[in-house]
Amino acid sequence: MNTRQRAWKEVCLGDLAEYLNGAAFKPSDWEEGGIPIIRIQNLTDRDKAFNRTTRSVDKKLLVQNGDILVSWSATLDAFIWDRGEAWLNQHIFRVLPREHIRPVAKVHTCDSPDAQLSA
Repeated sequence: MNTRQRAWKEVCLGDLAEYLNGAAFKPSDWEEGGIPIIRIQNLTDRDKAFNRTTRSVDKKLLVQNGDILVSWSATLDAFIWDRGEAWLNQHIFRVLPREHIRPVAKVHTCDSPDAQLSA
């Protein structure tokens, strides 16, 4: 174990943040106008078009620039959202870091080669 690894403390993911799963939008919810719906394909390919909706959704699922998103179905990855206000779709978590988490650590740990997830 190197010096960097010894400096890390093992904690449960739930101690670091609250994880909000997105809403289940159906094709019947999609409209020409309204707020964009973030799907995994919009995270992995910036050229993919958004579906949109005017459906009433819990405001906790409204994503803003700078929010941390984690896709957990089909693609497991972390993203910093930078494409404006949008609704969070199912199979994507909006990560709300606990107050005691330093900003530099919030996403760095997801990309770290030493990062490990275990049940």
